[in-house]
Amino acid sequence: MANAARCFGLYDKDKIVGFIGVMHFPHPRNKKIKRVTRLVILPDYQGIGLGTKFLKSIATFYAKEGFDFRIVTSAKNLIYALNKNPNWKLKSYEKGKTPTGNSAIKQLAKNARINVKIASFLFVKKD
Repeated sequence: MANAARCFGLYDKDKIVGFIGVMHFPHPRNKKIKRVTRLVILPDYQGIGLGTKFLKSIATFYAKEGFDFRIVTSAKNLIYALNKNPNWKLKSYEKGKTPTGNSAIKQLAKNARINVKIASFLFVKKD
């Protein structure tokens, strides 16, 4: 996790059960984009909608501050949930590609998840 990430926790009483890390997304034209760098929900708390509700609450917080809010994920269950949710607009859905470029990027490519479907979503406040 980058030092610049702003972190949010989801708690069940005094036990942390979820985590979201958010960073600024550098863009040449839009200077007001935040993106999720990590979303984690403990296994015992998955599948009951906590992740999408937690994600929406953080997205709403940033939308009120005037930011566009994005998430990129390869988690099939999250892609399915966000795709049917009117608060999220699917921006792209494609297979991961092999990174190209300098040697540092090629080194990262050794750990990249190639040919895995990746979806990008933009938060759209509907309610």
